[in-house]
Amino acid sequence: MRTPENCRDLSHRRRDIRAHTNPEGEHDLNGIDYVEMDPEDEQMTTIIVFFLGQAPDINVENVRIDGGVRVRNIEVLEVHPCLNTDPRKDDCMRIRVHPTGDFSVYTLRLVNAEGGRPTDEPLDGFDPRYAQIDFSFKANCPSDLDCLPVGCPPKILPEPEISYLAKDYASFRQLILDRLALTMPDWKERHIPDIGIALAELLAYVGDYLSYYQDAVATESYLMTARQRISVRRHATLVDYRMHEGCNARAWVAVETDQNLPQDPNQPLDPRQFYFITGHNDALPFRTQLLMHDELRNIPPGLYEVFEPIIPQGQTRTERRLQFYAAHSRIRFYTWGNRE
Repeated sequence: MRTPENCRDLSHRRRDIRAHTNPEGEHDLNGIDYVEMDPEDEQMTTIIVFFLGQAPDINVENVRIDGGVRVRNIEVLEVHPCLNTDPRKDDCMRIRVHPTGDFSVYTLRLVNAEGGRPTDEPLDGFDPRYAQIDFSFKANCPSDLDCLPVGCPPKILPEPEISYLAKDYASFRQLILDRLALTMPDWKERHIPDIGIALAELLAYVGDYLSYYQDAVATESYLMTARQRISVRRHATLVDYRMHEGCNARAWVAVETDQNLPQDPNQPLDPRQFYFITGHNDALPFRTQLLMHDELRNIPPGLYEVFEPIIPQGQTRTERRLQFYAAHSRIRFYTWGNRE
């Protein structure tokens, strides 16, 4: 699909208009370069139009001004070409209108005339893209807005050569000491109790903390890089998705015992006073089935995992008791004659 001419890059189009010629070698294409308000007209009713070549021979019927908010239907009164004798410069044209426009944007169009009235067709010999232009009647008016005053530009000071790859405490400390060695060559103290070293290390510590905080914020800002559960939950909340809080791992445990525990059925076991652990591929030095909590003090926690017994739902705190029966150490199932 071919891209329309007015949708492509127009940086070369102005040069093509100036250089365009007919088979006889005569320049046959024109366009509007820019417009400005006549600074000598205090009423702001004179528009100066500059062309991409010679000024065309037109009348007031060939000029149409559209747009405006408070002031519309601008009438064109006079058209006077201002020819330029220098062949290296383009011509211009003075257009006097009534009344003057408001602060909104207007569009000046050069169109063909039919029956003494302007039409919607661009003027013959004009490029369609440059047969019209937007402008404002109040472009040269003083404004009451608090604009930045135009004055002398600020003096450009030499910037220090700083390595922006410093991200941790050691690199920040070295960066500060290198900078101080350049700005304070007479200070050569490097002992830790020195106040200068103490301040440098304090600044390095603050820089290391802020650097970590900056990296953490940038990491947790995106769902694909977030490392904390609370960050993922907040990202999910933005799309109205409520993430579950999750639960611990659960497993079925078969307990074998040769006697009922506890032996007194009126005093059941409190599940908060015991737990199950894994042997972690027999890494524990103990081979007994029952261990005391003190026997695990010198064992690294990474060698085993802890599973706490689950209390049946609906029981109160006083009802949270468990009992182990020797008769339940092995449960026989009927297998339908070993057929299933």
